[in-house]
Parts: sequence; C-alpha cells; structure tokens
Amino acid sequence: DLWRNGVPCAAIHGDKGQREREQALNDLKNAKIKLLVATDVAARGLDIKGVTLVVNYDLPPKTEDYVHRIGRTARGPYGQGHALTFFEYDPKYPDMPSEMIQLLKGAGQAVPKELRRIADEVDT
Repeated sequence: DLWRNGVPCAAIHGDKGQREREQALNDLKNAKIKLLVATDVAARGLDIKGVTLVVNYDLPPKTEDYVHRIGRTARGPYGQGHALTFFEYDPKYPDMPSEMIQLLKGAGQAVPKELRRIADEVDT
C-alpha cells in the first residue's frame, strides 16, 4: 500500500463517488498528494498543471485512448512531461505494436527496440 509506505497519494476509479474523485483531484492540485493512481476515468477532461509523469500499467485497446491518457502530462508553461508505458502484446489487438510505433514516430519520439521486435514478430 503506497499510503502506508509514506507516499502521499490518492486513487480515482469507477467505484469512487464524485465527491471522493473531486477531493483527490483537489489534493493533487494543491500538492497535498504527489501521486494519483487512476483508471481511464481520469483519461479525459482533466487539466492539472504540474503533472510531469504519466505511468501506464497497461495500454488501452485504442491508440486514441492512449493519447488521451498521456495528455494529462506536459501541461502548463513548460509543456514538457514524460509517459512510461508497460506493454505486453495481446493477440486480441494485433495492430497495436505497429500503431504505437507510428504514433511515437509521428510525435518525434524514439521507438524502443523491444517494441520494434514485437511488431516484427507480429508481422511475420
């Protein structure tokens, strides 16, 4: 548990009520917490300045949803942020590796060699 280990944090997900979600967001905005763990409930419509890192434990099935997730970072005057994404190939979404490569290239980002390897294996 993050909180019990001294990490000021909160969580937002579908089982949380609106009041709890708003409190978590206010705590993040006011720097009472430094970490917000969230499901796709938080993927759209949030504009919180100062978010510099988004960690994706998994990828959504659509790259459009991924873009919305990582769009929570790089807001504010400096417009810089990072996204760290854990990726495991899922045969239900065979185009995901190549779509992610195109997305990264289009954004001028480096494509991890592991992602290229997965895409090559899927294409053969």
